[in-house]
Amino acid sequence: MKFTTILLSAFASLMISVGNGQDLSLWSKDTLDMANTAALVTTMTPDEKKAVQLINLARLNGKSFLIRVAMPYVKANDKDDDEFVEGLYTDLRNTKALHLLKPLDALNKSATHHAHDMGTKGGFGHDSSDGTPHTVRIHRFHKPVTVAENCAYGYNDALSNVMEMLIDEGVTERTHRHNILGKTFHHIGVSIKPHKNMDFNCVIDFSVE
Repeated sequence: MKFTTILLSAFASLMISVGNGQDLSLWSKDTLDMANTAALVTTMTPDEKKAVQLINLARLNGKSFLIRVAMPYVKANDKDDDEFVEGLYTDLRNTKALHLLKPLDALNKSATHHAHDMGTKGGFGHDSSDGTPHTVRIHRFHKPVTVAENCAYGYNDALSNVMEMLIDEGVTERTHRHNILGKTFHHIGVSIKPHKNMDFNCVIDFSVE
């Protein structure tokens, strides 16, 4: 199933397994607990929580994520070792001990609003179907701070959505990847919803506070 990304610069058990044979049990229980910052959020689905956990695992130790998740995903999905994949590998090798991203109800609501809007209308991108810019929409749910948004299409599982955003194929500035692996943002909201034209869409919203 094809993955499509569109961006605008300004997205649970302890021993869970992810698709294509990757097993998060290779991490210690303490590390999985630490990364699972959405564990107690009752409004998120298991895959939405898992997306947060995967992102935090990458932020905590990019080299381990590279070996245990990224490389197996690329191999299982017959991805070319092109500039996007090689660039991700380099960035993961340089990622270590970043702060954890913590879920925020306002961001979950903003992401859910957009994923439902795009899904039911068959739309793409960050602007709402009524033309509202993504920053204005997020600020309606949250306070006016620096925010960003990742959108992905075609997958309903956490692993595929996170990995495709990290690979960021076709995106010159790799903004999806930088939102996930950068130092700017501290909070996150995730929503995965059905999509009229692409089967599913995933929206991840970020904020500095």
